[in-house]
Amino acid sequence: MAEGHTKPLDTVYANSAREMRQLQAQVRVLEDSVLDIIERQSRPTSEEIKKLQDFDLIWQTLGGLSIFFDNLREQVTTTDITDIDRATSSVTLQKLRDRLRERGEMFEM
Repeated sequence: MAEGHTKPLDTVYANSAREMRQLQAQVRVLEDSVLDIIERQSRPTSEEIKKLQDFDLIWQTLGGLSIFFDNLREQVTTTDITDIDRATSSVTLQKLRDRLRERGEMFEM
């Protein structure tokens, strides 16, 4: 693997977290737009339609992140471990935290 293509894990994690925060912000904007349209009970404006097109970008981004994390997982050797309880301790959604703490074989397709 070429030196220019490697990155420390903390950089990979930071970049991934940034991507997810961006998705979170985009969904918030979309949620506000959808609520405005529903409350108004009228057709969306052209500006709102442009915002709603972000659903497709979010969908594509989530798909890309899934592929990225699958590819990262394949690079991990069986001797590498992580403190999953520590990594998930700040996740506020209980069901998400529980899913993240499950063993990998439960998620094999």
